[in-house]
Amino acid sequence: MLFDRHSKKITVLLFSYCILFSYKLFAAHALPEFNATYAIEKFGIKVAEAQYQLSYTESGYKFTQDTQLYGIASAFGNDTVSAISLIDEVRGNLLLTRHKFTQTGREKNKNEELNILWQTYKNTLKGTITGTVRGKEVNLKTNSEVWEALSFQIPMMIEANKNIKEYPYKALLKGEIDTYNFILTSTKKINFADNNYQALQMIRSDPHRDRQMHIWLLPKLNNIPFLIETYRSGKVHSRVVLESVQFDDKKPLISHTMDDEDDF
Repeated sequence: MLFDRHSKKITVLLFSYCILFSYKLFAAHALPEFNATYAIEKFGIKVAEAQYQLSYTESGYKFTQDTQLYGIASAFGNDTVSAISLIDEVRGNLLLTRHKFTQTGREKNKNEELNILWQTYKNTLKGTITGTVRGKEVNLKTNSEVWEALSFQIPMMIEANKNIKEYPYKALLKGEIDTYNFILTSTKKINFADNNYQALQMIRSDPHRDRQMHIWLLPKLNNIPFLIETYRSGKVHSRVVLESVQFDDKKPLISHTMDDEDDF
């Protein structure tokens, strides 16, 4: 019995150490730097182009998005979207610390600027969120990691695995904390840049409205999102399709066609 008690204690200690060590690895630049271009489509037509860039900082990541109208859509407006998120390692925790969203053009008053101050004293995690969202002041508290529409892709890209079915993330949506709960529903073979890849399909269903978000990730390409679709009343409302990506200083991968092979 004495041996059993010591064995259990050692096992718990080793398990705890493994969790801590894994979490450190999770936080310490688990993703490569990359530049990616996406086509934003409505009714099968490319109406905008988005540039995403993930780069390293001394304490974590800087993730940016810049979107402009494209083609015939640019003749009817000059709307742009610019977003930046800073994700820092804070005592072994990978945490969103700042987010800024700016939109110009006809869609007004959607700007956001948020700062999150984290406390991790004695293994606790508490965050104070302050700033402005759509012209209103925000002052929120959280006791767990929280993301927004841009930065939630970082933990998803790090964590996504065909053996894990659920991915719940607390998210800042319109100045309030809600939950992004994604479910891994299927895998599919797709063709990108003249290569075949297995993609993971994640689906988030809106609990309040008949809306869904489908995200296809490519595990062999660091779980970069290949396709993002939004559904309303069971129909595709918009699509965001990967056109090109370059990881670190490697050769760019260029394509944006999807194979129609069956799920497996």
